[in-house]
Amino acid sequence: MSDKRTIILTHPEIERKMQRMAWEIFENNHLASRLIIIGITNNGNHLAKAIGKILSEISKITIQYGRIDLDKTKGFNSDVKLDCDINIKGETVVMVDDVLNSGQTMLASMLPVIAQKPSKIQTVVLANRNHKAFPVNADIVGISLATTLQEHIWFEMGQDNKMLVFLT
Repeated sequence: MSDKRTIILTHPEIERKMQRMAWEIFENNHLASRLIIIGITNNGNHLAKAIGKILSEISKITIQYGRIDLDKTKGFNSDVKLDCDINIKGETVVMVDDVLNSGQTMLASMLPVIAQKPSKIQTVVLANRNHKAFPVNADIVGISLATTLQEHIWFEMGQDNKMLVFLT
């Protein structure tokens, strides 16, 4: 892996992407009275809350949050935990993550959510790589990147809450 980092998205660009993604979520769910937004481990949680805040500003939909905790490096071998005090049976769930790589993390994260029997699950990612090992696609994408298998996409949250997406 190269030490060279190329900025793919700057903080202002990420904010614009989140605005557009929030509007798209609203357009897809404008008749809903409530959405359950579930962020996936750390970066997905931050993005879920930021997108949920925007949704609250642009719509009257009640936004409630949950969280998936897992070790992304272990995939299906990770202990996946859904931290959600809300009954999601019959509800619309929006799952948010930073980068969709192989699809393994998103698929593993869906398992405890599916067990709760929501009426609909939508997937939202800031960056989508086009190298899927699992049949998982994002419904709403900030940016799609055609990368080599050797390249990596990183979402980084700075101490000043500035967000960046890098290609290495």
